[in-house]
Amino acid sequence: MEWNINYEMGHPRLDAEHRTLFQVLATLSRGYCDRDLVDTQIKILEHYVAAHFALEERMMEEAAYPGIDGQRALHAEFHATVARLRAHWRQDDAPGVRREIIAELSDWLTRHIIGADHAYLPRVTTKSGPSSVG
Repeated sequence: MEWNINYEMGHPRLDAEHRTLFQVLATLSRGYCDRDLVDTQIKILEHYVAAHFALEERMMEEAAYPGIDGQRALHAEFHATVARLRAHWRQDDAPGVRREIIAELSDWLTRHIIGADHAYLPRVTTKSGPSSVG
């Protein structure tokens, strides 16, 4: 999974955080199937995503974005997906499970950034401006 221009939002902080999420998934996709490495990367992803989603939701609240409830539901879905995949990994740490985790999380993240995140960005940058997030 590699970052490309299609994921750019033009918001420095959001782009940096999205790149970090891609880096975690890239770490998961490299190398051998080490149980501790995969578990650690999933934990990092869980914690980082919680903070990132809180930032996005705060930005949407400040901009009175009308689609915030839908975004919150998508964020909750991602948390549930990560928890489910982590539980699956704990039960069976085979390379195939690691590939499943990478594929499912990569697909979700790319669809979310290109679809849902790009949808709220004009409202957020118009209402509060990219530099007001900090």
